[in-house]
Amino acid sequence: MTTYKRLLFFAALFFAARANLCLAQGLLTGPVRNVTGQDNIVAVVEDRVITRDEIMRELRNFIPQIRKASHSEYEFNRNVTAYTNELIQNIIDRELIVKDFNQKGMSIPQSYLDAHFDDYLNSEFGGDRAEFLKFLQAQGKTIKQFRQEQERDLIVSYMQQQQRRTVSEISPAKIIEYYENNKSKWFSPATVKISQITLKTFVGNKTKEELEELAKNIVERARSGESFAKLARRHSQDDKASSGGDWGWYKKGELNPTLDELAFKEKVGGVTDPVTLGNMIFIMKIEERKPEGIQSVDEVRSQIEWIIADERAREVYKKWVEGLRKKAYIKYYQ
Repeated sequence: MTTYKRLLFFAALFFAARANLCLAQGLLTGPVRNVTGQDNIVAVVEDRVITRDEIMRELRNFIPQIRKASHSEYEFNRNVTAYTNELIQNIIDRELIVKDFNQKGMSIPQSYLDAHFDDYLNSEFGGDRAEFLKFLQAQGKTIKQFRQEQERDLIVSYMQQQQRRTVSEISPAKIIEYYENNKSKWFSPATVKISQITLKTFVGNKTKEELEELAKNIVERARSGESFAKLARRHSQDDKASSGGDWGWYKKGELNPTLDELAFKEKVGGVTDPVTLGNMIFIMKIEERKPEGIQSVDEVRSQIEWIIADERAREVYKKWVEGLRKKAYIKYYQ
């Protein structure tokens, strides 16, 4: 038996044993009395029963990622347990959020749900309904169940966004305080913005020697004041030619070592000599350059606003969900 199958087998025994213990203690009461296969129950939220089979179906999809992120069998088992508990809690919280949505008398227009489903079908399966049905069959779901899940996903997403909107505007003083306390986060290595012309010796009818002469000619014309962008559109043989050879910003060390050295050595506004690397010839223009250092608060203000807002939103969301839990019937059987 493989490790994966052993894990599923022992997890099944674990869930069943815990449920049987609850039965022996007389804990299986309330909404689940009329449910068959009670040893399959891991949790109940209101009148919704969460089963071991349901959890195991979801868990199987994430076993490869958990395995990859684990460095030992012990860590793997620990991560599986943690993820299982998180999965159960997420299902419970989603049920409570959907209930809150419905209790507030809100609804999603059927036309929006239909459009969302069609978009998913087209983006994920190219509109091929037969392939989609094969996917559902592998998941053990019907179209009705899948569409209900989509609706619940939309509801949860909407309610989460509503909670985020309750976060108040971030004051300038709070932004400065966060910046001063976390300056190391805003260290930036030296960066350079380049435009580039690429000539490929394996494209077209020109020989390598002819391309080298062309490259020298391009450099002379660019240094004489001719538009580098126009030269790139006319001669460059890469996918940035149409944008005038604009390759944007690079951190020191991200380019090929030879090009990197030139990019940080050539003066701003200057054009490098042609550089031959393998079957390609490169010509760079240095558009801008920034030294390494701590970015100013103005440069990172929007990032800080987002970080603080996200932290506040998480706290608001946590309190909201905790409030929903306090008002709900929830019982765990694991």
